[in-house]
This record gives sequence, structure tokens and C-alpha cells, in this order.
Amino acid sequence: ANNSSGICPHLELLRGRDGRDGRDGMPGPPGPPGVIDPAIQGPPGPPGEQGHSGPLGPPGPSGPPGPSGPRGSSGPRGVAGPPGVAGGGVTYVRWGRTTCPSTPGTGLVYKGRAAGSDYQHRGGGASKLCLPDDPDYLSYDTSSHNQGGLLYGVEYEASPRQPLGSFDDHNAPCAVCYTSTRGTVLVIPAKTSCPSAWTREYYGYLMTEHYTNHR
Repeated sequence: ANNSSGICPHLELLRGRDGRDGRDGMPGPPGPPGVIDPAIQGPPGPPGEQGHSGPLGPPGPSGPPGPSGPRGSSGPRGVAGPPGVAGGGVTYVRWGRTTCPSTPGTGLVYKGRAAGSDYQHRGGGASKLCLPDDPDYLSYDTSSHNQGGLLYGVEYEASPRQPLGSFDDHNAPCAVCYTSTRGTVLVIPAKTSCPSAWTREYYGYLMTEHYTNHR
């Protein structure tokens, strides 16, 4: 009998130490563009340089008017103007005279006598009238004159010590005058002169009823 046996040799792989790193390879081709995420925003960049001024544009439409400003102070008074044209003018009564002043442009309309209510009567007008010397009468009945107002001639009552003392108990004359070169007339009590640019027609004393008489 043959006794045979297999021979299996034992092989062992032996590994040495690692070698050195090799050189870098060639750069690869560029990769595709990345996807921009709108939710991710980077920090703002630095301000750019100031650009050049552009051309001047056309004017815009006019805006609404603004509110009125405060009123300014009055300016100086102007010089008096030339006399007005004929057709204007004013009238006034010159008490105590039958003539008008000799100022240019002034003339007599009519002359007469001052008249008014009796100082003891309560009725009648308060103002004095300049009655003409030649009145025109309409319908007149002397039997019913006590039913209306009564007019009496005005006379001066002044003591000798007063400026008009020599006219005591004299009738008071009057004259209605017209001036064509003035447009306004007024009486200024307690003054014998007129303001600048005004013309004085006449001056004198103010007279009225006694303080105990009726008006």
C-alpha cells in the first residue's frame, strides 16, 4: 500500500513601507456655475465715485400761489395833486358873513339869515338853517302855522367882555359858498389852521345855544 501525503507549502505576502507622495496632477477643467440663492445676500459694497452732473432738465409746471404775506407799513404821504376838473367841488355855510372867502375856486351860491327853533321850544330841528333873503313860497296858510315847527331868526347873545360882545342882539347873517377845487369839507373845532395839503376857507368862533336852552 502506498501511503502518500500531499505537500502544501505555506506562502506569506510580505508588505514593505509606504513610498513618498507623488507630484500634483494637472489642474482639472472649471466646474459648472454655482446656483445663486436669493435668500442669501452678501454685505453691501463700498460707495462708488460721484458721477458727472447730467444736463439741465426742462422747467416744471408752476405751483399754486402761496398765502399772502403780512401787510407792510404805510409809506410817506404823497404831494397834493392838481385841482380837480370842473363839475366836482363842495358847498359849505359861512356863518356870520354874507360873502365867501377870496380863496381861488370859491364863489357865493346865496346869502341870507341864520334861523332855527325857539330856545324855549322842545320841538323843531336841532341844526341851524341859512335862509335865503328871497324865499319862494308854496301853499301857505297862516291860520294853521301852530300845527308845525316854528322858525325864528338867530341873533347874537354875547356880553361886552366876550370877543363878539359888540354884536350882541344883532341878527346872524350867513352865506352858502361853493368851491370847485376841493372834494371834501370839514370843520375842525379848536383849530385856526388846517392840516398839510388842506386849504383853509375861513376860521372864527364856535357859537351854540346856552347850556340851559332846549335844542
